[in-house]
Amino acid sequence: MDLYSVFTTGHLFLNHDPALEPPGLRGSFGVKKEVAGLHENWLKWSSANIHLLDGSEPLPILTAIRHERPWRDWVDKEHPFKNEDPETKEHQDAQDAWFNWFEISPIEVGCDELEAWCPTWAFGRPFEKGQDTMQLPEQSLALLLGLCTSAPAGPLTSYLATIKRSLPAGFIGNSINDMAKGIARMWGPKGKEEFQAHHPLHAVNEHNYMFHLTRGENQDKPSPPIENSPRIHLIDSGMDNNCPTYVMLHPGRQVDVILNMDASSDVLKGSFQERVDQIASRRCLKFTKRHPDVEAGPDPKDPDRFKGLYAQIYDGSILDERPKQVVDSYGHTVTNPPAPPCLHESTMIYLPLLPNQGAVADFDPSTAKFSGSYNLVWTGEQVEMLVKVCCANYEAGEDAIKTVLKEQWQKKKAKREAVGDASSSHPPGGRGGPAGVPA
Repeated sequence: MDLYSVFTTGHLFLNHDPALEPPGLRGSFGVKKEVAGLHENWLKWSSANIHLLDGSEPLPILTAIRHERPWRDWVDKEHPFKNEDPETKEHQDAQDAWFNWFEISPIEVGCDELEAWCPTWAFGRPFEKGQDTMQLPEQSLALLLGLCTSAPAGPLTSYLATIKRSLPAGFIGNSINDMAKGIARMWGPKGKEEFQAHHPLHAVNEHNYMFHLTRGENQDKPSPPIENSPRIHLIDSGMDNNCPTYVMLHPGRQVDVILNMDASSDVLKGSFQERVDQIASRRCLKFTKRHPDVEAGPDPKDPDRFKGLYAQIYDGSILDERPKQVVDSYGHTVTNPPAPPCLHESTMIYLPLLPNQGAVADFDPSTAKFSGSYNLVWTGEQVEMLVKVCCANYEAGEDAIKTVLKEQWQKKKAKREAVGDASSSHPPGGRGGPAGVPA
């Protein structure tokens, strides 16, 4: 994944060098004033802080996850699982296992569940008891992006499924399928399983900044199991949930409105309620769809088939009691994983990437062959089709977004006015005496 991320981000960062495309050149993407060549600050995630100090830009957050299980089930003192791939049978059959959600901002890297954080510029260094043991330079943004977008590190089955979807219909496609089935029969079930479980690209394995962090500090309370591992295995958070709802519901953020944009392949299956319940239950919240009766029409040629579904409103409420069990990413009912509760109500707007017949006829982004996760080569025409659908979908849901934002503004305004009225009716000091002391 390190090599993959370096090559892909290098293409993104260096493809439009002003030295090759001078400003003002027809079709140039260069800005008016920019020094040609590679800029060192492009490769440092912490360099974005200069745009955050005055609040001129929103805080960008990358996410990654780590699969955890109860300490009693660890395979040895350093590893919770024998195989770090979450798609293996070992992970799927694990009892009461859950995912730790890590967030990576230009400021810090950490997990609120574990209550442990590390400066972004120090992430990737070996640590012992909270002190780095080797002063390595800040890890490249390219490597961080590879860590957080490690879907290509999936098993060979994912690649084979993509290839199968891309095969042409007719004789050629059928011949390749028949040949693959013949090879599978020759290998047998066990050989086929071992081949499909192979990983062409290996996921990232980092130094654990929590290694022996609290070791020996409290004899009555054992250290968290993760502190026994010198390495930390973080992967694409889409393995747990395709929307970053967990980090948005950090108790300290007190978010009022969440816009969840979803380009998953299962947006037509109506599984978002299950996915948001999985995360919200950890935070002691419940999100309820405001208009549950609005459903997609049966005719795929109907321009209004998804009317009312391009921006779906979910109202959040605080639960009286945190649920004891939840349904995990593998469909198992498990003990509700630990997480700090979020005692702040918010409203969520779900924006799925649905087909839009009026924008681009007969194009479904979730099933089109070229828009799969493992296709990295797009034509200009394909990009334009996707952009048209995204713009049209936003226009269709714009009123719903504005409605929610106005509602939240009115709530905060009413709250401010109520506080102002209460303070004006109770002056800080009594006549003739100091504050709070009767005259």
